[in-house]
Amino acid sequence: MPISNTLRQVAVIKDIFDQTVAPTVAAVAQNQMNHIVSTVLKQRSYKVLHAVDESSREAEQVNLDLLFRLLEDNKDTEYGRKYNFADIHDVDAYREQVPLTTYEDYEDAITRMSEHDEKNLLTAYPVVYYASTSGTSGAPKKIPVSDKGLQVFREHSSSIFVSVVSEFYKNTMLKDMPDGYWLAMMNFAQTPLPNGTMFGSISAACLNDEALKAMPYFACTPLDVFACTESANFKYLHARYGLAQRNTTIVVGPYIPALLDLMNYIRDDWKMIVEDIRQGTINSEILMPDELRAKLEAELVPDPARADELEREFEKGFDQTIMRRIWPKLAGISSIWAGNFSSYARKLQEYSGRSIPYYTMSYVSSEGIFGVARHPHDQCYVMLPKSCFFEFIPVVNGKNDDEAPDAKTVLLNEVQEGKDYELVITNQSGFYRYRMGDVIRVIGFYNESPMVTFKYRKKNIVSIAGEKFTEDHLLSAVRSFERKTGINVIDFCMYPDRDAEPGRYVVLLEPEEVVPKERYDECQAIMAEELVRASTSYAHYVTGGNMGEPKLIFLQKETFQFHREMKMYEMGINENQLKPVRVLDKPELIRFFTLLEER
Repeated sequence: MPISNTLRQVAVIKDIFDQTVAPTVAAVAQNQMNHIVSTVLKQRSYKVLHAVDESSREAEQVNLDLLFRLLEDNKDTEYGRKYNFADIHDVDAYREQVPLTTYEDYEDAITRMSEHDEKNLLTAYPVVYYASTSGTSGAPKKIPVSDKGLQVFREHSSSIFVSVVSEFYKNTMLKDMPDGYWLAMMNFAQTPLPNGTMFGSISAACLNDEALKAMPYFACTPLDVFACTESANFKYLHARYGLAQRNTTIVVGPYIPALLDLMNYIRDDWKMIVEDIRQGTINSEILMPDELRAKLEAELVPDPARADELEREFEKGFDQTIMRRIWPKLAGISSIWAGNFSSYARKLQEYSGRSIPYYTMSYVSSEGIFGVARHPHDQCYVMLPKSCFFEFIPVVNGKNDDEAPDAKTVLLNEVQEGKDYELVITNQSGFYRYRMGDVIRVIGFYNESPMVTFKYRKKNIVSIAGEKFTEDHLLSAVRSFERKTGINVIDFCMYPDRDAEPGRYVVLLEPEEVVPKERYDECQAIMAEELVRASTSYAHYVTGGNMGEPKLIFLQKETFQFHREMKMYEMGINENQLKPVRVLDKPELIRFFTLLEER
């Protein structure tokens, strides 16, 4: 049976097995629906994975075909006429006629589109959504998403994860990944813009009507929680519903710190949550809109058996078996966990153990989905030649052509293993030769498609005297610091102290355990040594006396968690939209972190 036809049966079967029937029959119906939805997800996922493998075999031609289709389809847009898309017949002409761009080049057109509903400006394709950019501060940008661009997002967002983990189970355990439910730390709230188009996270846009109908049969958390636009304690709600569902197989969240925060929350407040499951209630102290509370409480039923089971397991303690003990069918964890987040992954493994597959989410932004991890535990992404047309600006010794409008690019088939590049995309939603500001490293090839790791954001480069120090340099220094001192670091950031004479870096670390004061001088010296080792550019200026010795600050426990929660409340955003802070670039950020120094 075709997948689409199977999904369409969801509403029909829901009507047949309505919750008004006897509880046992309702439970059987729920399990049947979960099996159907799980089967559909796997079938669709294998289809997408096969397409990724096929396109990677002819990545160069597939990518060029995409470019020329976009030029042909958009030649009569305002942007296409401005740069004579109709006269472009080879890739060299495209690079000569069309300039490199940034968001500011599109702001006027986006305002005309989103506020006045003007069409055919950047793209001939219907713009069906505006994605909000993620960040740590400032108003989010509006990124137009066309129907074709959204299709690419929907095909590759969660589908790849399901097939990769299923493939892992078949290859290593000779069995299928179990059916079950997803504990998803997501929020799909959206708001309308003046032209009526919805605005929100790109993950929210990926939910079409079929997915919305299917969600009650594979998501632990009710759809009303995902769609809530008001202030609420989402951590409690995800924990409350995730723990109530014994057959949870997948734990997923945008960034792995949110998953660690969730498990820490369960560890600290499990008695309250277990009692709510036993009574079929929501704790009266939990923040949420009254209307949402009333709706959720009307649908809850007491579950003393599950509460007793959880209580027994929690009383045994929180060790590396706890996630498997409370969720016996747990099959995988999906989140952005590689690179700068590796310390969080290591900490979360103290709850999950090392046998659970960890899958790092797609290389994705509001502007497009650029790559996917091909195997569990991979810390790299296979570029998707059907998603965007890719160009790459070479980065040598931490330097490229900066913002030069005619910076030279190489193509997908011209990148070299071991080299760093700034990513440039032409997407399917009206951005042309758009500088993402991401620096990536090519670590190999999957067939013809480059495999890349994310290194740093250009805007997170720190400089005082002319040197260039990136978040990747900082990560390298922190990892070496951990190895030499035996101190596990939960999170870290830095800022340039230009008021000091001479200027210096200040590095702030949140250690897993309190560091004794008598070790401070030793740690300071090791960090200074590792910063020099991490960047030859920085080392040159330090040894030349143009920069002072760095300062090391240890932060109080849970400082970064406190900062994330404060920013989510202050900015009215969810975990999906909050990126980690690595460089403190505002006085208020510096004050916040330095006030939480361990004293």
